[in-house]
Amino acid sequence: MKQHLSTLLLFEFQLFQAYIILYFVTSQELIDLGARTLMVPGNFPLGCNAIYLTAYETTDKNQYDSAGCLKWLNEFAEFYNQQLQYELHRLRRIHPHATIIYADYYNAALPLYQNPTKFGNSILSTSTVNYLL
Repeated sequence: MKQHLSTLLLFEFQLFQAYIILYFVTSQELIDLGARTLMVPGNFPLGCNAIYLTAYETTDKNQYDSAGCLKWLNEFAEFYNQQLQYELHRLRRIHPHATIIYADYYNAALPLYQNPTKFGNSILSTSTVNYLL
């Protein structure tokens, strides 16, 4: 099981690296075609996503944060977003005439998971928030 899990995680990590490269190449092509403003979305807190919570469910309570999200997956999403922002910064230097906006989905969505009652619903759970997003 552990070997299968680590192989799966390596595959997903490589997939996310490919997405960053794809964003960079696609953004480059769009700018070359005349685009002046681009918005590139970051990743959501993956550790709060119901699909990942189910796939990587564990009885080890230390793997979860206070909102019930998998810590290590959220750390991975943060790492991905940092790498994406680095590449966008590099793209901005190459094309200073273009406006490249990073859409921070991670920090926009995280409060919904951490404190759902603040947003007017006392029955929201992580799975309900996933349905709404």
